[in-house]
Amino acid sequence: MHLHHLTVQAFGPFARTESVDFDTLAGNGLFLLRGDTGAGKTSVLDAVCFALYGTVPGIRPTHRLRSDHAPTATRTTVTLDFSAAGRRLKITRTPKQERPSTRAKNGFVTDEATVQLHQHTKTTGGNDQWDPVCANHQDAAREIEAALGLNKEQFCQVVLLPQGDFAKFLRSDAKDRAGLLRRLFGTGRFQELQTWLTTRSKDTHKKLDEALTEIRQLAERIDQETRTLRPQDGATPVRPAPDTPAAVLAWAQQLLALSQKASAAAQTDAERSDMEHHKAKSDHETAADLAERQARHRDALARRAALDEEAAGHSQLREELDRGRNAQAVRPLLEVLDRVAAAREQARADDRQARSLLAPEHQQEDLHRLGEHRERQIAERGRLEGLLPDEQLHTQLGNQLEDLATKEQQARADLDEAEKWLDSWPAEESLHISAAEAMNRAADSITHLEQAVADAATRHEAALLRDSLATRLTAATDQKNDRSAQALQAKREWLDLRERRLDGMAGELAAQLRPGLTCTVCGSREHPAPAPLRDDQPTQEDENKARTLHEQTENALAKADLEHAELAEQHAMALGSAGTTTAAELATALEYAHTAHKGACDTAAGLPAAREELARLRTEHGNRARLRQEARDALTECQARGRTLAQQQAELARTLEDARAGHPSLPARLADLTRTSERLDHAIAIAQTAADTEARHGEALTEADQAAHTAGFTTRDDAAGALRTPALLQQWAEDLERWGKEDAVVISILTDPGLVEASLQPAADPSATARALQQAETRLKDTAGTSRQAAERVTALTELAAGIEARLAGLEPLQQSHRIADRLASIASANSAANTLSMELEAYVLAARLEEIAAAANTRLQSMTSERYLLVHSDEKEAGRRGRLKGGLGLRVLDTWTGTERETSTLSGGETFTASLALALGLADVVTQEASGRPLGTLFIDEGFGTLDEQSLQDVMDVLDQLRAGNRTVGIVSHVPELGRRIPNQLNVKKHRDGSILRPLTGADL
Repeated sequence: MHLHHLTVQAFGPFARTESVDFDTLAGNGLFLLRGDTGAGKTSVLDAVCFALYGTVPGIRPTHRLRSDHAPTATRTTVTLDFSAAGRRLKITRTPKQERPSTRAKNGFVTDEATVQLHQHTKTTGGNDQWDPVCANHQDAAREIEAALGLNKEQFCQVVLLPQGDFAKFLRSDAKDRAGLLRRLFGTGRFQELQTWLTTRSKDTHKKLDEALTEIRQLAERIDQETRTLRPQDGATPVRPAPDTPAAVLAWAQQLLALSQKASAAAQTDAERSDMEHHKAKSDHETAADLAERQARHRDALARRAALDEEAAGHSQLREELDRGRNAQAVRPLLEVLDRVAAAREQARADDRQARSLLAPEHQQEDLHRLGEHRERQIAERGRLEGLLPDEQLHTQLGNQLEDLATKEQQARADLDEAEKWLDSWPAEESLHISAAEAMNRAADSITHLEQAVADAATRHEAALLRDSLATRLTAATDQKNDRSAQALQAKREWLDLRERRLDGMAGELAAQLRPGLTCTVCGSREHPAPAPLRDDQPTQEDENKARTLHEQTENALAKADLEHAELAEQHAMALGSAGTTTAAELATALEYAHTAHKGACDTAAGLPAAREELARLRTEHGNRARLRQEARDALTECQARGRTLAQQQAELARTLEDARAGHPSLPARLADLTRTSERLDHAIAIAQTAADTEARHGEALTEADQAAHTAGFTTRDDAAGALRTPALLQQWAEDLERWGKEDAVVISILTDPGLVEASLQPAADPSATARALQQAETRLKDTAGTSRQAAERVTALTELAAGIEARLAGLEPLQQSHRIADRLASIASANSAANTLSMELEAYVLAARLEEIAAAANTRLQSMTSERYLLVHSDEKEAGRRGRLKGGLGLRVLDTWTGTERETSTLSGGETFTASLALALGLADVVTQEASGRPLGTLFIDEGFGTLDEQSLQDVMDVLDQLRAGNRTVGIVSHVPELGRRIPNQLNVKKHRDGSILRPLTGADL
């Protein structure tokens, strides 16, 4: 990532719009961000982070980013122009903020946070333009993280090396160090894996316990089932321990055998009790029958007396019953007469309604004419129904013709395709043979072309180095000339300033005179005419500044001269190796060699496939010839059959056209005839019904009068007056009949020989036989229950033993699964001796990352400390710590001068800064490689240089110079004066009462 331009408005300490041109500021790869404490140096870094991620480092709220110095109507805005992942992007953000309302007086409105992301492109005319990419926070976050390859925390750690944070990482304990590394490298997934393994171990253990628990529960149920075994059933075996499933199965099988034996004995006892019950039941039934016959004879004597009392009023009741029964014969005819009269009226109305549905010419016709018309309809329907198969055949013929047309079309297409393919076969065969021969030639030339590529690449690399050195030499020459001119100008200014000061020295000395004090020149205490001080008189401080600037420019000139000499020597050596051919020509030659080599490889790679394709095509030639003949035969057959079917279909069409009589189909014509026939049938039926009801009405009148005379009544009205409800007549008849039946029953009972004989015997006692029967039933139930219980016990034990056997079969896989899961979980959790480091899984990964960071840091730490110090990663646990990580994140310092290791806390302030900076840079390298693998183009280092001595500062500056390699820019945030003298490109932050301002300063301004 490279920063190009930053613009802030009303942000932090900056009240107005301030801009930073990083391209100019970082022209030589190193610049200084300096300013007084509290001026806003770190706020520049905050603005970069806010533009990219919408928040600032740390936990500060975004609504406090607004400058308190800015006018209320000025909106806080940050715009950053940067390049990353081959794209140049510009992002503009505004935080959530309040502003005065334009409508309500003394009111405020809240503007929500906004973001706009644009990408730099070129128009067809070569002009620059910014195309919008997105304008919402989620999409912008995805685009930024995809371009940078870093999330916010990673960016703040590896790009904005914060003040004091990397020293804190150096001296922090394992817990704090682990927290930072976990966030940067996202190692939480390894902790999740460890948790999953632990959960898996618990789950398998739970399933194993559940299986053993089920076996124990089955044993408990077996124990409960066998508690009902009696001592005479056999000695019950002792129940084994619950942790021996195989012994439990053997114990269950023994109990099953005992239960089967007991069940057979109980069955025999139940059968004997059943026989005894049958005998007791027979005795009781005999006694109960005798008692019942004796009771019936006694009841019959009592009923005889009651019936004789009821017989007194039966004569009058019989007379009323006979008259009512005679009238009942007339009742149906009277009711029929009423119904026929109502039916006659309804039939007349129905006849009018049915005739209204007929055609007008048929509405007044009699039954005979309507019947003739119906017969004609039936005949026509029969004729049409006979033609229905012809219509179906006509449709089938059409479908067959369509199928034949499709088949004919397909056959013609197959024939055309086969003939076309066969016509092109000779040329195709020749083409494939030529291609295979060309591939053979290409394979033979690959070795020669590989050597040509290597030679061209060597010459091109040499030319690039030559041109690069030439460019650098030209720049060094220009810089040397510039430095020479600057040194000469600075010397002239210093000497001129010194000369003017000497010319006005009298005035300078006179300005120091005071009454009563001696003159430093003449020693007099009187000063009658002191020389006046010139208006443009330089001071000693002015002279010292000019001399210092002169010395600086002389040093810069010496350095530029040395660089120029070194580059001139290197360029001469490169020119001798590369020659005078341009790099572009050599690049073209290299590209041509690459293209030729790649073309040969690509061509040769297709040789096996080309041979297979040629063999396949020759096989295809035989298949195509066979398909052509098949297509010709099919085409001839389809054409002949199509002509036959078309002629048959045309003949059927002429017949069906007449039968349809204008209808779309025969079913439609039949439906029309059916509706007409149904209406005719309905009208004929209704007319016939009306005629029948008229005849029935006359017959009903005659029959009713005749029935009244026949029943003994003068008129129909007399018969109607004698009518009684059938229920009443039924009740009278039933009463008389009941008396007669009871009289006959009583007579039969009193004359029954069996009952008479029973009445003469002693009184029966069925209660004694009932008690004996009850005792037999009790024993029967007991023995039956015992037998059923024994059988159920056998069934239950059979199922339980089978259940134990089935669970034993699945127990071994569960035990094996638990052993594996428990071992892996113990190793990952550092609870197993197999984990020789006693480190949890995530701790092991973090330790590996820390080891990589230490290795990356040492490449710079040795340069910074003159090969003295190295950071050493330690796997030892920290004393007194019981953290979950269990060690692996220790850091110590190796002093190569003494060969001893010591704690990082023993380093001095300057040494701590140096080690921390190296560690931070190593962390940046590892995090960047882990996150995206993209090189960091911009790096900021915030403070800490004030703790270094002159030599250490020089060593650190040499490392920072190395960081600039590869087109990288390093920004240092510091107010150390020595850095101000060493680094010409600076961004000064000036603080004022009304807000800070930014003032860039480059080497050209010195």
